[in-house]
Amino acid sequence: MLYYHPEYIPDIKWEVNMTSKIIGSLLILGTILTMGVWMFFGVDTDNMSPSDKLNVLIANKSQIQIITFVTTFGFACLIIGLHYLSRKLSDHILSEIGGLILIAMLPLIISINMSDLVALESEKLYSNGTAIVTAATAFDYGFLAMMAGIFLIGAGLAIEKKIGKGIIGVLLAICSAIAILSEVGLGAFDAVAFIGWLGTWLLFLVTGIFVFLQKEN
Repeated sequence: MLYYHPEYIPDIKWEVNMTSKIIGSLLILGTILTMGVWMFFGVDTDNMSPSDKLNVLIANKSQIQIITFVTTFGFACLIIGLHYLSRKLSDHILSEIGGLILIAMLPLIISINMSDLVALESEKLYSNGTAIVTAATAFDYGFLAMMAGIFLIGAGLAIEKKIGKGIIGVLLAICSAIAILSEVGLGAFDAVAFIGWLGTWLLFLVTGIFVFLQKEN
């Protein structure tokens, strides 16, 4: 006959708390390792031609390698955190769809982020790095799908009034919508587009803190 002792019964509440803390930690770490690294250590190649961008990449090769590996890990943390946020802390179908979109886009997002390293290696071996830079630009719209997923997660959180009584969800939906509009060329001002993209990343950080500190029922 088997006997069960209370001390060996798993503390389910503790496990749920750990899940929330892991999700919050992933969002916080992902934000710091992506936007934080880009802001303070990134190499500006915006609005450059493919050949000019390649020259900048070559001139800053070591820095680009470090940034790419760090931000790739950051993207993985961020998207996995958002995916589990949509599954564990929201019951709305919009959030679930948004989480599925993000996890489905993870391989493409990582590939886009790694394209600079591929261009450098291709230039070294075959002298066609410019072609890789040009080709990678065509996939930049993969970030649109990522922002669409974030918009849906924000909308679901807002409807359910989860995390900050739904305020975080509303702001996340608004900022991601602005980022989408700016990406397709409908943003009226560069400053508004900047607010949309930066605001979305800052809200990841705020959401991560809220989730990390959240008390389970």
